[in-house]
Amino acid sequence: MHTKTRVISGVIGVTIMALVLLLHNTFVYPLAVSAIVCMALYELYCAGGCLHCQISVCAGFVYGVLTPILSYYQNHAAMVGVTFLCMMAIFLELVLRHRSVQYQETLYLVAVTILVTGSLHVMILLLQIGSYGIAYVILALCSAWISDTGAYFTGTFLGKHKLCLEVSPKKTVEGFFGGIVADVVVMLLFAWIYCCITKLHMHCLWLIFVAIVCAVAGVLGDLSASVLKRQLRLKDFGNLIPGHGGIMDRFDSVLFTLPAFYALECLYPIFYA
Repeated sequence: MHTKTRVISGVIGVTIMALVLLLHNTFVYPLAVSAIVCMALYELYCAGGCLHCQISVCAGFVYGVLTPILSYYQNHAAMVGVTFLCMMAIFLELVLRHRSVQYQETLYLVAVTILVTGSLHVMILLLQIGSYGIAYVILALCSAWISDTGAYFTGTFLGKHKLCLEVSPKKTVEGFFGGIVADVVVMLLFAWIYCCITKLHMHCLWLIFVAIVCAVAGVLGDLSASVLKRQLRLKDFGNLIPGHGGIMDRFDSVLFTLPAFYALECLYPIFYA
């Protein structure tokens, strides 16, 4: 039943994401990214018990909403200003409410706000790479979710050796390598189809390398989130997505794969004319 629920939720999620991607040239796209950022931030603020830090939480939400939108319209000066003002507001609350707000809470708020917003807004940066930015967005998301899906099913049916027992008991070595293989195969298939349609060419070996790096980065993101949940004594960050948990439970690996994919793409392009 759990597997069936997980699959159904996944199909619905992919459908919604596909609709957003189809509207990538409209305001819907940055608005959707902002919404994802804010939902992820809310789950992390709740997990860390930081909702009583009202000024900091509001500043974090403002930062999470405005950064993708300003990035979409390439208003980089405003982005710098928003970042400065929001971070100042967070530390201002520490000063004004030092009796009830601990420095650990302030540092936690700053860390998760910058990490989540900075990582997820890479979906905007990828979209702005040439005329085929949307393909990069799809590949970057696939590098996280296909790897995760491949690892899940490989580990379920073939998994025997635990990957990191104390952190994530269900993850297996077989699932880890199965996820990498699935990632490489699906990303190559998508890139080949895209090249056939657009008459572009791709650096095949480089794409394989990118897929492997992103799959490993995704596992690190997943395990990092697992450690955080264990230390906070949580099973999931939320319950918005049946079978998966919250937004952060679905995007934990994405937080690591998006920046990795973007950095590697900037280093050497996957597609060329």
